[in-house]
Order: sequence, then C-alpha cells, then structure tokens
Amino acid sequence: MKLCYFNGRGLAETSRLLFAIQGEDYEDFRYPLEVIDFSKHEMVKEEFDKDKADGKLVHSLNKLPYLEVDGVIIPQSKTIERFLARRFNMMGETDVQGAQIDSICECVRDFKDLYQKVRSLPEDEKEKGMVEWFTVTLVEKLSLLENLLGENGFAVGNTLSLADVVLYSFITQFFDNKEASYNATLATPRLKTIVDSVGGKEKVVEWLEKRPKTVF
Repeated sequence: MKLCYFNGRGLAETSRLLFAIQGEDYEDFRYPLEVIDFSKHEMVKEEFDKDKADGKLVHSLNKLPYLEVDGVIIPQSKTIERFLARRFNMMGETDVQGAQIDSICECVRDFKDLYQKVRSLPEDEKEKGMVEWFTVTLVEKLSLLENLLGENGFAVGNTLSLADVVLYSFITQFFDNKEASYNATLATPRLKTIVDSVGGKEKVVEWLEKRPKTVF
C-alpha cells in the first residue's frame, strides 16, 4: 500500500499511526512542502502542483491524502482510516461496536470543526478565545464524550480500535498547544487512560521517534 500526502502530519497522521501500531509495511510518500505563511496557507509545493497539472491526481480529486491499494486510489482521510481499521480488525467485533467506534470518530471531527472557528477569530480576540477553548469548551466536550467510552481502558469493547487511535491522535497530535489539550483530559479519566495507553505502546513510541520532523 502507498499512502500519499505532504511532508507533514496533518490529515495523514492517524493513518500512519494505524500502520505503525500494526507493524504493517507501506510506502509513506510525501510531497515536499515549504511553508511560507501557515496562517495564510501560503506554501511552495512544486512537485504536487506539477503532478496536479499533469492530471496524475484526478482519482483523488486533486487532493491529498490518498491511499493506493492494488492500483486503486482511495481518497478522503477518514475513509482511509476506516479502510485500514477494517483491514487491521480495529472496527469492533460486531456491527454495533463498529457504529460506536465510528460515532466517536465523528464526534472528534465535530470538535475539530469547532476549534477551526476559534483559530479563525480576529487576532485581537484569538488569545482569549484559545484560553476559553482549552479551559472551558474542550473540557466540556470531552466530558460529554466520556459518557460514550468504555470503562476497561478501551473506547469500545475489549480491544484496541480506531476510536482509541483517533482519540490519541486528537489529543496529542492535532493541537499546537499539546500541553493544554492533554490537561483538558484530566477531568475525563476514561479518555486519559486511553490516551496514555496508546501513547505508551512500543510501536507508537518508535514511530514518534523515527518519523520526519515537520512543521505541522
């Protein structure tokens, strides 16, 4: 399999974590990317732009990431995550568990969308907005999410699932202020246990140590 994205964590990192946890070999293809001004989305990505102009990315709608499997292109980051989770037996033991896992992942997607609104605040309001997000809003959202999580160290059922990896990735990889996002889990012991458990896995630790150092 070939996972294609820019040289950054972003939308591909949860899939890379899934590969790492399973010890699955794959091609981690990364288009070079030079960030000029991240806040304005000003970036230099000549190789990507050339492949896009040459029509090489039409099967992913000229977007990244995509996963290539047996010559088939699979676009959309969440679809890729679910595909890998099913292949790696990380979508629960029943259809109901699969739906529970999927719903937790969709809750995280909603939280990310809310955070983007905070990031888009005018500069004179952003600092206050960020403080409120990490100390109030995120704590409240995670406290609600806690009600969906299992009591035995896993989000759903008795084994590691996509939901556990998504929660770990959200808390430890998504935000720039990682200390504040982790502190937001202190009132949610089930979630904190999941985050600590996934982060303590040997293969996750190895991946974090060896992965390329990137600006995002």
